[in-house]
Amino acid sequence: MKAHFNFALFGSVLLYTSIHFGAANASPFVPQDLPDLVEKIIPAVVFISTKIDQRAALRAQGLGDFFQFFGIPEDQQSGSLGTGFIIDQEGYVLTNYHVVEQAIDNQAAELNITLKDKRQFGARIVGKDQKSDIALLQLRDKTGRTPASLASAKLSDSEKVRIGEPVVAIGNPFGLDYSVSAGIVSSKNRNIGQGPFDNFLQTDAAINPGNSGGPLYNTKGEVIGINSAIFSHTGQSAGIGFAIPINEAKAVLPNLKKYGRVPRPWLGIISRRVTGQLAYTYGLPRENGVLIMNLVENAPADLGGLQAGDILFEINGKKVKEQIEIERALSDLKPDDTAVITLQRGGKTLKKNLKLEELPPRLSHLRDGVI
Repeated sequence: MKAHFNFALFGSVLLYTSIHFGAANASPFVPQDLPDLVEKIIPAVVFISTKIDQRAALRAQGLGDFFQFFGIPEDQQSGSLGTGFIIDQEGYVLTNYHVVEQAIDNQAAELNITLKDKRQFGARIVGKDQKSDIALLQLRDKTGRTPASLASAKLSDSEKVRIGEPVVAIGNPFGLDYSVSAGIVSSKNRNIGQGPFDNFLQTDAAINPGNSGGPLYNTKGEVIGINSAIFSHTGQSAGIGFAIPINEAKAVLPNLKKYGRVPRPWLGIISRRVTGQLAYTYGLPRENGVLIMNLVENAPADLGGLQAGDILFEINGKKVKEQIEIERALSDLKPDDTAVITLQRGGKTLKKNLKLEELPPRLSHLRDGVI
């Protein structure tokens, strides 16, 4: 059977690297007090949808007069997006970046939030970070204020999550709002090729398109992860789902609130992982590290004296063998920090002190390419 990584996003299933597997879904482990737990935690979960002002969208594209002349309707369009959860009384909501990407890309789109008690509110996008696939929203009533009497979720410490512990997922699969599924944590620290900060919790709790952005709870009623992707050959649950550890969200939360983004440093290099075959073919002086193919003019690497052909293999004492490890090493630093780069140039090992700068916002959406 062929399987794919998919975003658990209603109405838009994205396919990723495929592999083969064959296994039947096991019956979930269900705690006896699950109904009481769900009753306690479900009010913090929200349903995220969008409303697109078609007239504004057409006017922005210069097509309003065209459609009006031919009598083509310009009605508003609504669509389901996914799930989120309230984290405090200020009305902040955590979800996935890809859940609100449609609203980010379309200025005529309006986000709407539906609570379990059927109250509906608008929302503004406070911050977004595509690399970690996390977005922060804030509820607003018609007066622009934060609604009162909001239920909120307690955030756990995902470092303490244990493989095998029971979990509960709540979301809106296929638009079936507030669906609950149970299972266990199947594994931790999964890298599924979604980006440089892959560190997923794996669960067998049923996660389907529409669950994206929803919480993965432990039996204490605390959020341990944000449900984000599934592994399936059909686009539906195959018992393998993935959640961003909640500590990852907690780490970027202050920046999302303060800056609306996560300021990250960059080097400004285009690179390639050095393999034994590559080293043999081109006579490189070492068989591991990252080969600099080109540099962005006036970026930190260029200004710091790095050159095309250098093999970078250490940042601030951290070994790096591929591009993704460079991004992870840089994530520990701030845009105005200085990084000590250890590299091989010909037969010499050199150290360079690079004054870092923030990755330009126009490049912040790139998952691959320039680092």
